[in-house]
Amino acid sequence: MREETAGDPITGMKWSRKATEKISAELKERNIVVSSKTVARLLIKMGFSLKTCRKNIEAGRSRKPGYRKRRDDQFKRIKRCCEKFRRMGAPTISIDSKKKEKIGNFKNDGISWRREAREVLDHDFPSDGEGKAIPYGIYDTQKNKALVVVGTSSETPEFAVDAIEEWWLLIGRREE
Repeated sequence: MREETAGDPITGMKWSRKATEKISAELKERNIVVSSKTVARLLIKMGFSLKTCRKNIEAGRSRKPGYRKRRDDQFKRIKRCCEKFRRMGAPTISIDSKKKEKIGNFKNDGISWRREAREVLDHDFPSDGEGKAIPYGIYDTQKNKALVVVGTSSETPEFAVDAIEEWWLLIGRREE
């Protein structure tokens, strides 16, 4: 277990990189018969807990010399442009595509109150779906108003422009 243990030195919380079933099977090979549920209870008593992955590590390009400065310069330039537009009374928007979702009878992670569980496909193969839904958010930073446009085409510059145009026709133009 020593090689398969990770933890947080500040909180003292520990976790195993192995599933309880795998630990149970390895113990059985050593003539220690214990169920995976018992393994889970013992791990909790030992200070372990279930954890998910956390995206905290910056990838590749951030390690190149000068990356942070170039990135900071970009954000400073954007901020100056936004301030200039605000002084002119022009809208400033923040745009961002959201998590793409497969369209079809697929399982999702949410839960809902129902009398019976909803039956869904046993695998989430994209080929079994009807495409992907791509939510694109447009947020007016001055008026604190947003619009989400959902498309089914590829995420392209044309789609971004179409989403901004939709925002302009539905919200942006009316606010002048």
